[in-house]
Amino acid sequence: MKKLLEATGSRNDDPRGHARAVLIGNPNVGKSAIFWRLTGLPSEECNVPGSSVAASVAPIREGARGTWQLARRVVTWLKDLGASRAGDGAPGSPLRRKRTGTSLVDTPGAASIFALGEDEMALRDLLLGRPDVVVFIADAKNLRRSLALFLQVVAFGYRTVFDLNMMDEAENLGLRIDVAELGRRLGCPCTTSVAIEGHGMRRLAGALERACSPACTMTYQPPIEQAMEEIASLVRGASVPSRAFGTMLLARDRRCLEIVEEEFGPGTRRAVLAIVDRLEAHYGAPLDVVMTEQVYAAAEELASGVVDRRPRRTAMSERVGHLVQSPATGVPIALLITVAMYFWVGWLGAGLVVDTLEHRVFDGWLIPMVARVVGRLPGAFVRGALMDPDFGLFPTGLFLAFGVVLPVLFFFFLFFAVLEDSGYLPRLSILLDRVLRVVGLNGKGVLPLVMGFSCVTMAVITTRMLDTKKERLIATFLLILGVPCAPLLSVQVLILRDMSWTAPVTVYGLIFLQILVAGMLANRVLGGRLPDFIMEVPRMRAPKPGVVLARTWRRSVQFMREAVPIFMLASFIMFLLDWVGGLEVVEAFARPVVGHLLGLPDKAVQVLIKTIIRRENGAAELHLVRASFDSVQMVVTLLVMTFLVPCLNAVIVIIKEHGLKSALAIIAGVMVYCVMVGALVNAVCRAFGIAFA
Repeated sequence: MKKLLEATGSRNDDPRGHARAVLIGNPNVGKSAIFWRLTGLPSEECNVPGSSVAASVAPIREGARGTWQLARRVVTWLKDLGASRAGDGAPGSPLRRKRTGTSLVDTPGAASIFALGEDEMALRDLLLGRPDVVVFIADAKNLRRSLALFLQVVAFGYRTVFDLNMMDEAENLGLRIDVAELGRRLGCPCTTSVAIEGHGMRRLAGALERACSPACTMTYQPPIEQAMEEIASLVRGASVPSRAFGTMLLARDRRCLEIVEEEFGPGTRRAVLAIVDRLEAHYGAPLDVVMTEQVYAAAEELASGVVDRRPRRTAMSERVGHLVQSPATGVPIALLITVAMYFWVGWLGAGLVVDTLEHRVFDGWLIPMVARVVGRLPGAFVRGALMDPDFGLFPTGLFLAFGVVLPVLFFFFLFFAVLEDSGYLPRLSILLDRVLRVVGLNGKGVLPLVMGFSCVTMAVITTRMLDTKKERLIATFLLILGVPCAPLLSVQVLILRDMSWTAPVTVYGLIFLQILVAGMLANRVLGGRLPDFIMEVPRMRAPKPGVVLARTWRRSVQFMREAVPIFMLASFIMFLLDWVGGLEVVEAFARPVVGHLLGLPDKAVQVLIKTIIRRENGAAELHLVRASFDSVQMVVTLLVMTFLVPCLNAVIVIIKEHGLKSALAIIAGVMVYCVMVGALVNAVCRAFGIAFA
């Protein structure tokens, strides 16, 4: 148990002396939003022992983060060095930087502690780690489902706070919840919140001090209760609360059976399993199924006493939701959204904004000014390293990142945040479920693949949500093989907007086609049956501007923190290679593949080197040297960059998720494939005189 306590233990196990509060709830109830509101990022990743699931850990800070945080922070800083005076529920209470002495752990969402998914097993391990407080986050519009999980968690006997999140959506559905009566029945503090807007965060943080063990308990049918008493007598003195321990042993929980063997010996384990076998013979079904049915019946009775459903008219958002997930209307809508995103990012972001920044701000003012300052510095090497037009730290590192990549990326993140906040993406999963089954995935695979357009590294991590190893391998393979991440996609749009319409059609058509073909082949090779597709679909709603802007800002800042140092490091490496004459050697060595096979100019070598370091860095370099490429070479290069090895972060994550052997097989296959596709496209275009000018 030592590793578990190190991951999520109590204040005595925390080197900082912090109490540990664990966020628990079903999937998609807003735990991560509440975690961000209460802690403020950055957080640190804490791996759950025995699994690949990571939990976010950060200290709770005073106050509550809200939509208009930045403006309020400026005002309060001027008044009181950042001290917040906003009242609870105000959609803008900022966080003080002072810590409260409590660390918050954001756990993966779980449907039941009896389920066998990796997220559920990780949650059980976290609960076995004896946290100080459980902060249970419930979905106000689906109280029965949340109470079913709650009734399982209370068996551990931890001090608990119950929070009803998404109260605004429940009210829009005509649901009225008697919060005071619910708190009385549960026997623990009960609060309400709308985490996405920052409402209720002060109440929730304040309730942690009043947390107590819930008075309600889950009583099973007499045969199960009798069996738990027998098990309790066998494992008396165990390191886990006896009732919770007995419940999970009846469900044949692997980790709990290991604890029984460690603490009481193999004989006690056999005696426990004999009790489980006898009870399953009595019911004629696995006990986890039997107990889940009884838990849901109790949750239904509890919810019916506090929820009043009032009749209402069908909202416009529901009608829109039906339209976007119906095949007849959903497919045209998806195509329109794709076209709209292309024009939003390509014409406005990559066209108007980037052109203005490049010509008026950077080329017209900033670069000449910095060049004059750098020109006074001693040493040709220093001046070249800083301001060389091909590889200088400022022109090709800092200015390229801020002047070209960031503006286009900001527009992409803004569009993507609108899709997320509106509830469209889960409906896209339903719409594409049948299509994805052809490539060995079900509707759940849409979310990792769509996330890949934001960040391939994070998308590989989100493949954990898929149910089988086969799905996770196929999704990772497709992400690495052909999904251009947002920075690469943004610069691609910037380059393609100046070419014939046939160029983007060819590039993205081939990307889509090879994803389809590669997925079908992988599905055939790996074999196996796909699980059923079950997903809760949130309500469609009008995106909230504050939430969308905050999410876009966070992602843009995070990207720049990661990318700018890499941009500058790559520029300096290329400058050193060029300074000592090494770049010419590399170009000569690569010329048989890059020049003869792919038909690319020598400058493509520096583009591909930077692409391997970080994809968007290579794309930005291509934008810088695009005058050396003709239209066919530009298309070939964009395809090779998309299919080439992803950034180093993604490679590390693939090794972590799938092991070194599988990771090397995926990466080697992708490398060979990208050269073959590039050579084929070059040969076909040259043979038939195809140009994209």
